[in-house]
Amino acid sequence: MTPEQRLAAAGHALPPAPTPRGAYAPFCVADEWIAVSGQTCRRDGAPIAGICRAEADVAPARQAAQVAMLNALAALKAACGGELRDVAQVTRVRGFIRCGPDFTRHTAVLDAASELLALAFPGHALPARTAVGAASLPDRTWIEIELDARLAPAGAQPPP
Repeated sequence: MTPEQRLAAAGHALPPAPTPRGAYAPFCVADEWIAVSGQTCRRDGAPIAGICRAEADVAPARQAAQVAMLNALAALKAACGGELRDVAQVTRVRGFIRCGPDFTRHTAVLDAASELLALAFPGHALPARTAVGAASLPDRTWIEIELDARLAPAGAQPPP
């Protein structure tokens, strides 16, 4: 199965590739390296706004983290020419969680995005990851995620 098929089988559809909302590219490809710009939790262009202040906020923030990861994967797919199976490895994930000063469950929120990544690429090692709190994110969204990946060399068979 392809990464897209594994996601779809679990009920997750990749959205269309994101359109930049400013003076930047949704991704940059340099040789076999890809950097995906920060992707927030938007569905059909509409932001999912929220802020983590207490334990009760973890569940909706985790759902927002999945949406942000799906948007990041859509950008990654576009960077790969339309085929996520061309990804040899996602090497780094950075997650920014909009939260109050006393919130400490950043990793629990971002785990939802990492779990989605592991579902798409079960043969890959987990990437390095950073989870940090932010006082503000674009359009008051819960989450922003960026990632770095490496393409499989031309003609090589990437992991399943």
